Amino acid sequence: MILILLSWLYIYFTAIIFGIAFSKIMRLQQFEFVLIPIYGLFSLTLVATVWAFLGPINLFFHLFLCIASLLLWYKNKETTSSFFKGTFNQVKSFSFTVTILFIISSLLILAQSATLPFIIDNESYYIQTIKWLNEYGFVKGLANLHLFLGQTSGWHITQSIYSFSFIYDRFNDLNGFCLLLLNFFAFQKLNNYFTEGNKIDLVFGLMPLSYVFLFQFISAPSPDLPVYVLAFIIFSVYLEKEHPENRFITISILALFSVFIKITAVILLLFPLLLILKHLLILKKQFLQVLFLGSFVLVLFISKNAVLTGYPLFPLLCFRIDAFDYTVPSSIIDYFFSKSMLHSFYIPYKLFDKMSAIEMIKYYFLSNGISGYIGMASLFLILVTPIVIIKKRLSKSFWAIYLAFVALIILLSLSSPQYRFFIYFSIFFMLVLFSMFISKPQIIIRLMAINLVVIVIILTLPMSFENLTQNKFLTDNNTFHFKNILIPEPNSKWNNEYKKTSIGNMHYHSPTDTSFFWVTGNGHLPCINSIQLDYFHNGFLYIPQQRSIDLSHGFYSQKVSGNE
Repeated sequence: MILILLSWLYIYFTAIIFGIAFSKIMRLQQFEFVLIPIYGLFSLTLVATVWAFLGPINLFFHLFLCIASLLLWYKNKETTSSFFKGTFNQVKSFSFTVTILFIISSLLILAQSATLPFIIDNESYYIQTIKWLNEYGFVKGLANLHLFLGQTSGWHITQSIYSFSFIYDRFNDLNGFCLLLLNFFAFQKLNNYFTEGNKIDLVFGLMPLSYVFLFQFISAPSPDLPVYVLAFIIFSVYLEKEHPENRFITISILALFSVFIKITAVILLLFPLLLILKHLLILKKQFLQVLFLGSFVLVLFISKNAVLTGYPLFPLLCFRIDAFDYTVPSSIIDYFFSKSMLHSFYIPYKLFDKMSAIEMIKYYFLSNGISGYIGMASLFLILVTPIVIIKKRLSKSFWAIYLAFVALIILLSLSSPQYRFFIYFSIFFMLVLFSMFISKPQIIIRLMAINLVVIVIILTLPMSFENLTQNKFLTDNNTFHFKNILIPEPNSKWNNEYKKTSIGNMHYHSPTDTSFFWVTGNGHLPCINSIQLDYFHNGFLYIPQQRSIDLSHGFYSQKVSGNE
């Protein structure tokens, strides 16, 4: 916990300094206490993305970061000092009870960050993506080695900045810092509700009630959590009525960051679009600013994907670049992005084309385990929310958020309708319903306390979730131990034993425990599961090969005969 806290302080100060500079570039007039560090993380992500085309995000990047931070601090030291004082005064304004809840929940976030990662995707490609960025930057054709490495989320680029791999190998905790920002935002809103009685503040003030769910995303750099956090803040800013110029720029920045993190967040671009349509004459100047920023982000997104996969809009399969020798073979891409495969999270493989719409809805929303519970709750909210908006005469802005929710469900039904891609809408509307029935401060405080007790129990006592998931890798929680007060757990919960072997001209490390097809864990580069290699070899007649003896030159897929 202590080491992670120190890393968070470094993240906070660098993010604040870059956030203030970025705000001035975008000519924002307000310096919000939660938004500034997010702006800083966004601007740093863009800088690191450009850097990754040139080389690894390593010690030299941090030397640049420290020098740039000192120069920007000196240039904006009065604004920076004022910002820190304002943040401190904001915390001081919290009531005693809110302060205690805020401190306890923040400590629990820190404790959860020190535990072993829970999300299985961390073992398949999160760790490896960040290692490649730290050691080589963007590598041509990296998706030929492991298809998931072609995704390289913007959030993993951000995490690669703060993994400090040249110092210590257990920093993987940016998600905890991200939830800490949401925690401050939520208790700020709750305190405002207790003092001013604004119902919309209560909606966001109840956010800590969702931590039992959100905590599973803390101990690994899952791109889902930052999208949730950014979306909640977008909803909050969108529901405000004043300062359309600032609101438009703020929502645009948050939406662009969300999409750069995860393409399934593209629906969030609807909110700046609605604002520009509503305030076209007022926002002409701001629109040009956002258009320039959006174009820059798009160029980085296209360039990154083209280098890693040969598909500029990956995971969209259009505009394939055949001229690159490292472009992932179409037979592999077409198979793994077929409708049957994309829907296999809910529907047994190869049954998709044979099912009726009613049968699909049943699988999507009425399956077993936690997916079924979340699906049924989401379906309930889709049906009930319009009634609530009409009966309670809520702002028209709620309709926009609701329609975005429905539109996302429809879009996902055509691609990959996993609940983690839309659940932030479900959480938001569930909190809207709660706010209709839970309004007394005493009841809210009690619910918050009970919620924190439940989190403590899950965090400290071994538990089985076999009734909630069929995924054997997610059935047990990872608990906090006394030693974690100082030393965090490793970045990987997988067996660390690997064997070094080769195929063609490529020498690689394969985990000895191959019970998970996509597993790579924290193996040395390049790392790939030999079982996966055999599958691609036998099923597609392709094997990954190095483009030269230097790993930084990348990989390509070599066609082989069936009996090689």
